Amino acid sequence: MQRKYVIVQDTREKLPLLFPKRLVMLDDTRPAPEKKAITVELHTVRQKLQTGDYILSGSESTCIVERKGSLLEISKNCLHGGDRRRFVRELVRLREETSHPVLVLEGSPAQLLDAGEGSLAVDALIRLLQEYGCELLLLPSGIAKHRRALGEWVARLLINRTLHD
Repeated sequence: MQRKYVIVQDTREKLPLLFPKRLVMLDDTRPAPEKKAITVELHTVRQKLQTGDYILSGSESTCIVERKGSLLEISKNCLHGGDRRRFVRELVRLREETSHPVLVLEGSPAQLLDAGEGSLAVDALIRLLQEYGCELLLLPSGIAKHRRALGEWVARLLINRTLHD
């Protein structure tokens, strides 16, 4: 397992995730029941990405994370003409460029059901994600503590996908 990782963040991210400088992770060279920990260092760089918002440098084809920060935005992306076509093109690019596309949606299930066209948007989103083989992470991010936890979750996801691809 590497000791240093670089997370590439798209330059167009308006409110980027907060990543820790270090993570204590389960050592992938030992069986999980042994619970051996390893500390890895994280460095974040900003770079224009053609697809997605976050990748692990050197593992671009393994996992790409696309982040949506607004529940209203996802409702528009799933239910309204031009926005939907653009979102579908985004999902197609994710599927073509990585073996593990992930959509991170900031918010809670209750917020998503209450947002705009609510349950209709949820159905449309689920159908699009199934059709284009994209994993969904739905996590709150309303306060700094949540944003840090979301950043850590995404970092762990990117690293573990790379280790076990």
